[in-house]
This record gives sequence, structure tokens and C-alpha cells, in this order.
Amino acid sequence: MEAKAVVRYVRMSPQKARLVVDLVRGKKVGEALNILRFTNKAIAKVVGKLIASAKANAENSNVGDADTMVVEKIFVDQGPVMKRRLARSRGRVDTIRKPFSHITVILREVETSKKRKAEAPKKGAAETTAGKEAVAKEAKPAAGKTKAASGTKKGTSGEKAIVAEAGAKKTKTTKKKGS
Repeated sequence: MEAKAVVRYVRMSPQKARLVVDLVRGKKVGEALNILRFTNKAIAKVVGKLIASAKANAENSNVGDADTMVVEKIFVDQGPVMKRRLARSRGRVDTIRKPFSHITVILREVETSKKRKAEAPKKGAAETTAGKEAVAKEAKPAAGKTKAASGTKKGTSGEKAIVAEAGAKKTKTTKKKGS
């Protein structure tokens, strides 16, 4: 379920607006509004109002629970550009570009864990036993390889021998300086 809101002809460069929009993409609605409240950019106030408007649209159209919604898509498109003239020295003229932006936000309701559990099919006894057998098969070859590679006997005495060999190597390699 989606809720959408669009604001058009915002007097801000799309490049500057995209910096703020990227901060809230994928966040929960409450978290996004909190981030925008403390963002020190002029466009942050406009984006905050836009997300609040999309949240209100979701509540009014009964799309879903507005508190569990996430900013799924938010993007900035380029609008028209006003061109103004600025007089310069020696009779020259510079063009000043005043761009506009169109900002669109789409909110989507996130599935809660209760809904996921209800929708997920229950595993039968055959699936669980097959899973346990697969895990047991994976564990056995790994243990056998380490014992075979070290050349010791199977069982706990072989494992103790490996540990003893490792401890012996450490003591042989360390020497005291000055002797």
C-alpha cells in the first residue's frame, strides 16, 4: 500500500535538494521527519512538509498505518529555469539562472513481524529432519579433515596431542635475549 505526495516549482536547485532527499530515503517516517528537523538546509523544511503531507494522505485514504510507513521512493526532478540578466562592466551582460525543482515522495507500509509469521508456511516434520541431517553432514567432514591433516588418531586423545604440539612449538621458538 502506497501513499504519494508531490510538490512542484520549489525555488531551489535540484542538485541542492538531492543532498537533503538522500538523507531520508529508506527511513521510517518519524525518523525521516526528525532528521529533517535538525538538517541545516533551506530545502529540509519543504521536504519535511512534503513527507508529513504524504503521511496525512495515507491516513485519509486508509492506505495503512502511517506510523509503520517507510520513505520508499523520494526523488527530485528538474523544473523550469528562470533566466535573469545582470549588468557587468564595459556594457556586458551575465545570465543568472534561477532553477526550480519538483519533489516526489512515495511512502510504503512495512510488513510487521506478526503479518510475516501469519503468511509464512509452517514447516513440516520432514523439512526439519532433513535440515538437521544436512547440518550434521556438514559438521562431520570438517572435523575429520582437521584430524586427518594433523596425522593424529581420532578421538579426544588426538585433539589433546594437537594442543600439546602447538604449545611445544611456542616454547621452542621463544628465546631469552642476553644469553
